[in-house]
Amino acid sequence: MDIFAHGLWSYAIFHRKKYVWLATFFGLLPDFLSFGIIFVMNLFNGNLQRGPPSINSLPEWLFAAYNMTHSLIIFLFAFILIYAFTKKWFWPFAAWGIHILIDIPTHSFRYFPTPFLWPLSDYKFNGTSWSTPWFMVVNYSALMIVFIMIAHYRAKQKKLTTKFKKQQRILGLWGI
Repeated sequence: MDIFAHGLWSYAIFHRKKYVWLATFFGLLPDFLSFGIIFVMNLFNGNLQRGPPSINSLPEWLFAAYNMTHSLIIFLFAFILIYAFTKKWFWPFAAWGIHILIDIPTHSFRYFPTPFLWPLSDYKFNGTSWSTPWFMVVNYSALMIVFIMIAHYRAKQKKLTTKFKKQQRILGLWGI
């Protein structure tokens, strides 16, 4: 999936948590640690191009970074390691795992299939590429519906809170 959609889905999933922005950061991190570095390098070198870079033009370290950041095995190891040190589940970090789970069906063999079992296996799932036009329409339509629902929920909560405060004020005036 594209990086913007990962950020939006991470925010949507964790929107009711205090750590929503940290979770959103972790939802974006796998792509930043691989393709984000190349993007920044190309930006500074004046090498920006439209569309995905060709596989042959990418440095070897990017493939290693992509394997590590898109592996459920590595994610689970890190998630459990954090728990082992803190004795608490660090839930914002779960957005990294969600990123990988979303990528598995939304990447195809044509361009960077998700190595979710790396380093234990080279198996990859041949999904529907997130850049397929019909998928982009469905994905962003779903995001739009989810964000409308979030906005509706927040407006409803604000209205209830305002109504409750008014009732408290009235009861306070009556000495109740």
